[in-house]
Amino acid sequence: MSKTTSFEEYLRPIAASVPPALISPSAFSDINSVASVLPATLAYNTFGYECRLAEMAPRADFVVLAGASCGRDSLAGLHPTSTLPARLMTEPIWRHVADFAVRWADPTSPLYRAVDNVWLEFDVDGAPPVIPIPSVFFGPQPSDQEGASGVAYEPNLDGYITTIETVIQLLSGNELAPRVLETLSDFFRALPSVEHVFQVGLMLSRGAEAVRLCIKGLRSVEGIVEYLSGVGWPGDEADVLGVLEPIAHLVDYVCLDIDVGESVHRKIGLECYFDGIKQPRTEPRWGVFLDSLVRDGLCTADKRDALLAYPGYVDENTGGIPWPRVLRRASHLLGGRSLSTFIRSLHHVKVVYQPGERLEAKAYLAVIHHWHTAALRG
Repeated sequence: MSKTTSFEEYLRPIAASVPPALISPSAFSDINSVASVLPATLAYNTFGYECRLAEMAPRADFVVLAGASCGRDSLAGLHPTSTLPARLMTEPIWRHVADFAVRWADPTSPLYRAVDNVWLEFDVDGAPPVIPIPSVFFGPQPSDQEGASGVAYEPNLDGYITTIETVIQLLSGNELAPRVLETLSDFFRALPSVEHVFQVGLMLSRGAEAVRLCIKGLRSVEGIVEYLSGVGWPGDEADVLGVLEPIAHLVDYVCLDIDVGESVHRKIGLECYFDGIKQPRTEPRWGVFLDSLVRDGLCTADKRDALLAYPGYVDENTGGIPWPRVLRRASHLLGGRSLSTFIRSLHHVKVVYQPGERLEAKAYLAVIHHWHTAALRG
């Protein structure tokens, strides 16, 4: 794949703006090696980084969003100008991703409307392998069609679960044990609504024989603990309550990540959010929250300061910034009516809890490309 079509071009405008306490130049070089094998059409508008906050090492994992348009076609090998390089197809996991994407891109397939998006997550710890392997998360999309009365259909639970199982089997190459799918079905049925699951993940890069469910809408601490109890989570409810309550008072809501194999895994993730993904400039509680992580030994002071400094933007007119050529061409075609801009934001922080282990905190840094119109700039 030539550099003109590489996703690496979209990372270059960001590298100079990220505090080196979060991602060092050496770590960016390793991330760029991953991005260089991905097509530029995969998802030019949304990507990001995952930083471990208690580590002194300024490194990060890399995540990229493939939406239900160009990204889907690129993964499926259907985009007219940019697809996955052939050498990736020598790796079975990438072939499974491509097979799934072909079904996802087929308008006659149930997956066409049932999957809203796909995230590819790459673990980056030093120089990556020649063929980097992603973990894959997908966003289930319940039916939002309306009947003749104008009332939205209730999602068909059995059909919804079957569709999700189909995606999981495609991505895993039909290698998951039937018991895993049975356990997953129990998890969905224990939820107030299937719409509470906003992401389903397979940690393919780690060889994990489990499926991760990311669950929203259990806004109260009691609701999260009650759900864990109802699905047979093997941890200590009083202990996790002691972790949850202080966090919940500092943020607007907490989402739950839980891994499901043939049994329920003990490790869980607690994703911490502020409503509207507000940034430190307008949400002072970010500083209070990060200070608490520093006091508890979950974040270094340098990384706290770097996180608070991370949000901002860079545009195509910023001096000395290498800009993706395809965006420069698009800007030229627009005749100056819009300005190509990358916006950096803190998305959320995840606190990882595992009974008997030290808590861990990770920050998720988002980058979104946006076309600013002259009206918005004025």
